[in-house]
Amino acid sequence: MKLLIIGASGLIGSTLLRTARELGYQVLGTRNKQEIEGLVPLDLSNTEDCRRLIGEFRPDAVVCCAAWPWVDGCENDPERALRENCTQPARLAQLSAEVGAAYVYISTSYVFDGEKGPYSEEDIPNPINVYGRSKLSGEQAVLDATGGRAIIARTMGVYGAEVQRKNFVYQVIDTLSQGRRMKVPADQYGNATHTGDFSAMILALLEKKASGIWNVAGPDPFLNRKDFALKIAREYELDASLFDFIKTVELGQPAQRPLQGGLLTEKVEACTGIRCEKWNFLGLS
Repeated sequence: MKLLIIGASGLIGSTLLRTARELGYQVLGTRNKQEIEGLVPLDLSNTEDCRRLIGEFRPDAVVCCAAWPWVDGCENDPERALRENCTQPARLAQLSAEVGAAYVYISTSYVFDGEKGPYSEEDIPNPINVYGRSKLSGEQAVLDATGGRAIIARTMGVYGAEVQRKNFVYQVIDTLSQGRRMKVPADQYGNATHTGDFSAMILALLEKKASGIWNVAGPDPFLNRKDFALKIAREYELDASLFDFIKTVELGQPAQRPLQGGLLTEKVEACTGIRCEKWNFLGLS
């Protein structure tokens, strides 16, 4: 399979790129501003450049990992959120459909309000912040652009080896190892998802020519953020007394967070035969 990964410099994209190559896929990855050897520069706002790249590479499948996932940033700039999380991915989906390529749009549990989670693929979304609304709009626009043939992969709590060290595991490691205190919301529940497991499931869905909405996430939709933080501290022998466990509202963030936003994963597990590991800290330090 020829696979084009848009946004291969980030956490999910870089792992997907590595996993696909290890499995023998012919893979091309793109990046935006950050210069990374082996990745092709691509500005998603330039439709003709996107069209040219897809036309020249002729992928069997395109995975759009590019997005603007800064939740509080989205709250303060709804226009950019809609542009980068909806308009550009949908246009890319249309260009992919024109050459007969399958398309994967990576979405989020933030399409739900977190009042009555965990959620299945059949539950009705009700986002409570700009980020969630922009991603839900992206889901709908991508499905429209592909005649419903795209894969919409909802996920949450993604962690794994990452050069930028942005994900929650690195935040805990870097903060506590420096002897600094860290505030952790103890009222948030949901899956922790390792990028290796996520990538394996995405590739399996593509192999099976799947379409529609899928929850692609770790195995425990009831995992408490406090418990995950304590697990990380134990794994790396860090001082857990540096944690301050608080309520989400005490963080004073611009955007509301869904508190019980876990995702049920029985559907993807049955389809792919893959069950994600509960904990996987290999390669993180």
